[in-house]
Amino acid sequence: MFLIEFYRYFILILRVKSSNCFYCLQQIHNRPKIDLCDEFKKSWRHKRLFLELKYLQMDPPDGIHAKPLDSSCYFWQASITGPVGSPYEGGIFYLYLQIPQSYPLNPPLVRFITKIFHPNISRHGDIGLDSICENWSLALTISKILISIQSLLTDPYTHVCMERDIGELYIKNRELFDRNARLFTWKYAMNDYLCFSKSSDKINDINFYVKSE
Repeated sequence: MFLIEFYRYFILILRVKSSNCFYCLQQIHNRPKIDLCDEFKKSWRHKRLFLELKYLQMDPPDGIHAKPLDSSCYFWQASITGPVGSPYEGGIFYLYLQIPQSYPLNPPLVRFITKIFHPNISRHGDIGLDSICENWSLALTISKILISIQSLLTDPYTHVCMERDIGELYIKNRELFDRNARLFTWKYAMNDYLCFSKSSDKINDINFYVKSE
């Protein structure tokens, strides 16, 4: 029993250390408890989210999981498995979602909790994706958003970047970009990671940029 509790605590510490945004973790932990009234249960938002959750549970996309953390479906947690063949392969990346009361008329707030080395994802976890910004559509769902983010991992859009230095590295030195993205995945997106060996591979979290030695 002690070993089980220690393992759970150890995994929790790893997830906290691998997080981009401690504010998001705090919001998830301190999310308010909301009692749903009958009028709210009959709302378009609630019915839409209920159907989306039902489809996510019945036929989830490969490598994607999402679930609400409260009865109002306002706070969600999602995870995306790194695509096979990409430098993110083997990693599990956690995301934080806030679904506004105006959903689906307005897009949800989506942010990476797990640190990731990617030109379209900022060091704070913000995602540069048109579909959750100015190009939002009623036809989009939480499942489709997560699929788009998963596709973004294998096909970054480097014309407009959240992290310009990483975008330039992707264009000019793809081998070094893959190496750095893989190092970030090993360190932050794998719960069984313990520590790096003392080698020339060093990650500078402050500058969020790794130079070859």
